[in-house]
Amino acid sequence: MTRWTGKKLGLALGGGGVRGFCHIGVLKVLEQEEITIDLIVGTSAGALIGGAYAAGASPREIHRRVDAYIRSPQFQSSTLREIGLTMSPAERTFWEKTRNSVRQQYFMLSAFFKPAIFALEDFEALIDYFIPDIDIRETKIPFCAVATDLITGKQIAISEGSLRKAVLASCAVPGAVDPVHLGDWLLADGGITSLVPVLAAREAGADAVIAVVVDREKQVAGEFETAQEVFNRAGDITSDKLVELELLQADVVIHPRIGDLHWSDFSHAKGLIQEGETAARLALGEIQEAIPVYNKLLHIIRKFTLGEP
Repeated sequence: MTRWTGKKLGLALGGGGVRGFCHIGVLKVLEQEEITIDLIVGTSAGALIGGAYAAGASPREIHRRVDAYIRSPQFQSSTLREIGLTMSPAERTFWEKTRNSVRQQYFMLSAFFKPAIFALEDFEALIDYFIPDIDIRETKIPFCAVATDLITGKQIAISEGSLRKAVLASCAVPGAVDPVHLGDWLLADGGITSLVPVLAAREAGADAVIAVVVDREKQVAGEFETAQEVFNRAGDITSDKLVELELLQADVVIHPRIGDLHWSDFSHAKGLIQEGETAARLALGEIQEAIPVYNKLLHIIRKFTLGEP
């Protein structure tokens, strides 16, 4: 396939754990509308879905892998599933609520005695279900994964080396997954420095950027009964303001309606994909306006002279 030599359309896929399954729906709509993406930059869940797509998996195939992973023995016996069940907002009996409360306390206490709650094997199994064992430079669409170096505090956009390791580093949620050693870096979740990597997409060469936000919707604050609640709220406010500033650099922002879904709650996977489709369709007018005009002309020329779709 001949790459366009004109201006580039980039896709910045944000982090948000399981909420990142919305990205599958967005990609599905972009394909159906024949909107060609020239490069993809992903943070955390955005790196997972974006990396799989950049490597050649179709949205339908990624959806199939989601279903396969959720049914797999690795997931069914994983701590990731246990935490997701604990955090799910589903209606529960008194005893289920009591059990979940005990589980939450156990997970919180375990964080004081080891660097991560999840076994690294759980996350590696997740990565392997979606990502092929290739070098990033072998992807069909140029791709990079955004992570954060805990030593220097700098944002790191990984564009070479193992695709699996890059995605694992980008997904390494602090306190949940062990940081990943890569050269002189000690890498953790890209969302620490860039929850939606719009600027990284610009730096990678995108002239126009479609940003997809899958962060949970913040509730209007009420009473704060503990110091932990105050601390968490302050962190949320800081994060929100940083995201807002970066999104100002995007040409189009797609924000699926996710609600307050916890990042580890896999019980809503199918609904999230549909929410991604709905949000992308609502943004189609803005996307068409954002696509560089020169690229549109090249697409028409390529379609009729080279016989490409």
